[in-house]
Amino acid sequence: MLFALYGILLIGGMWLVGISFASPILPGLVFIGGVLCIVAAVAVPIAAQRLERDPNEHARR
Repeated sequence: MLFALYGILLIGGMWLVGISFASPILPGLVFIGGVLCIVAAVAVPIAAQRLERDPNEHARR
């Protein structure tokens, strides 16, 4: 399930970054959205690994 989410975010972010150069409306905003999608795609496996390793870690803080 997370692999599908990772793939959608990564490919979608790459598509947004690519299409931003041809976008007539707010290309900078489209580019930033694409970069944020790519960052979220990288953050999903990292966050999932931390939660899988110790799910109660956040309760101790």
